[in-house]
Amino acid sequence: MAKLPLNKKIFYGIGQLGVTIPAFFISTYIFIFYSPLQGTKILDASVVGIAMFLGTLVQAIANPFIGNWSDKLKFKVGRRRFFILTGFIPLSLFFALIWFPFFSGIIMAVLLFVYLLGFNFLFAYVVLPYLALIPEISTESDDRVVLTTISAYFSIAGIIIASILPAILLLLGASLSEVGLILALITLLSFFLVFISVRESTGEEKMPKEYSVLKAFIQTFRNKTFTRYIVAYLFFQFGFYFFLTSLGYYVENIVMPGYQGYKTYIGLFTLVAVIFTIIFSPLLVWYTRRRGEKRSFILFTTILGLVMISTFFVGLTRILSNTVQMLIVMIFAGLGLTSYFILPNAIISEIIDEDEILTGYRREGMYFGVQGLLERIPSGLSSFALGVWITYLYYPSSNDIYIRLLGVVGGISIIITALLFIFVPLKEGVRRNG
Repeated sequence: MAKLPLNKKIFYGIGQLGVTIPAFFISTYIFIFYSPLQGTKILDASVVGIAMFLGTLVQAIANPFIGNWSDKLKFKVGRRRFFILTGFIPLSLFFALIWFPFFSGIIMAVLLFVYLLGFNFLFAYVVLPYLALIPEISTESDDRVVLTTISAYFSIAGIIIASILPAILLLLGASLSEVGLILALITLLSFFLVFISVRESTGEEKMPKEYSVLKAFIQTFRNKTFTRYIVAYLFFQFGFYFFLTSLGYYVENIVMPGYQGYKTYIGLFTLVAVIFTIIFSPLLVWYTRRRGEKRSFILFTTILGLVMISTFFVGLTRILSNTVQMLIVMIFAGLGLTSYFILPNAIISEIIDEDEILTGYRREGMYFGVQGLLERIPSGLSSFALGVWITYLYYPSSNDIYIRLLGVVGGISIIITALLFIFVPLKEGVRRNG
């Protein structure tokens, strides 16, 4: 297959806005929206954490079924594009509803559960087939790194939008509910553009119709490379989302204690991180071409983990203001984040190629589905753990140490990922070389 044209890479990458914006906005703002440390609480933090966990659990369970379904079925619009077409509108609707708490108490708790369950199921329904297009539309290792790099730029752009737009609108007097509605419309538009612009190949659909979900699931774990990769990546998911969901509390309590406008700065701090992710991304691409995806992932992931741990020390010295110290931390976080935005989808595509050589079948949807199943569990657990942490550790004592330790917990989990990845026997370029 010829390399994917640049314009197709760009249009595919636009879909990352729909992936990143809602996921990032929910992770960053849902706790301080429903349960701020100071001010009026809509729901208790532990309730929000449980709702987040159950929502991601539904997404996790749905992933392998949707992946297997999208591998086996054929539709005139395309087996992956069918899911995007039928799911992107209700996905955007459920995302918007999360930010409109029309009720309070038990009714609102039930509604939040419903909203998050619906959003997470539809997120799997749309996003997994979207990701499964990567190894279909781009077959060479170098070409995939370019595709996933472009996708990463749009993913970063999504974070920029989800960071700077709330900051601007909040300064102008808008509410987080209004911001959520605007971001829902952007999510809808991004997937619509992918659907009308990207075509999938039907020439390599080597998936037997009799493959049950269970059989496909078991077969996936017979791939030693995938098994070791996913175990390592589970720690990454927990650490990253634990840090992201706790960032609002950290800014409120450590960086800007007592400042009522701290919510605006949450977006600005994350904006600094993603801007420097863009700046540092050519360095990661250069290093990956020289040393390979595995060594690159280990190095840059280690950097990210160390940066997270360093947040413990912000504000302990008065040489620089807390704000400046946090900005420096987020600059270096951008260096480590390049591994998160660029490499995982390229790595899983290499594993799918290896699996085709071993089994004779291409099962993109199932691999992304199993990955989605497993990675959503630690990300959901991170929200549950944060809710319990705030409710039962911080609230009774109001001790700042429990807020400072949030970054340490996330960073240690990230470091474990880098250590485990040493033992992943990743084979790069097997399809091209084979």
